Amino acid sequence: MTLSAADPRSCSLREAANQLNVPEGWRVEIVGSGLVVSPTPLGRHAGIIDDIAEQLARQLRDDRAALQNIAVEGVDDGEDYTIPDLTVLPAAVKFEDDWLFPADIVDLAVEVVSLSNPNNDTVNKVQEYAEWGIPVYLLVDPRDGGIVTYSDPVDGEYRAQHKSRFGEAVQLPKPLADVSIDTAAFTRYGSGRP
Repeated sequence: MTLSAADPRSCSLREAANQLNVPEGWRVEIVGSGLVVSPTPLGRHAGIIDDIAEQLARQLRDDRAALQNIAVEGVDDGEDYTIPDLTVLPAAVKFEDDWLFPADIVDLAVEVVSLSNPNNDTVNKVQEYAEWGIPVYLLVDPRDGGIVTYSDPVDGEYRAQHKSRFGEAVQLPKPLADVSIDTAAFTRYGSGRP
């Protein structure tokens, strides 16, 4: 990943992110005031996200949508932005021509832990999403079959955590208290076919 000829010290992080020459299929985020470049997810990772998206689509109100790879930024958080694997936000976003949306319209961010950079999902984004006030952060970890539902962000921290395991139903908290996720089909990395 290289910057163009522009001196990176003379541009903002957003400008630097836009100038990065990343391989096809890779994506750039600014998390914790640092550039994070991630590869295309594994098939198992994408399959879990697709399964969650299908379940959410059947349960969400008509004015909400579950969209993959929507960029989200903190309202008052400088240049940081992330691209959650899945985001629940107003359905009207589907008709916008923008690529970046404020965190204060997000009900849920979902991340499936990446093998290439697990700390980005398990540490950095937990802090970032809490600071941004995203009501629910669902963290699915195919490395060990664990799921953590973070909720109730106050003063930059999630006050509630609920741990589950693959195979258990996950009941989401407010504002999605009428939504549950069936994880019976989720499989761990390296487990072969289900």
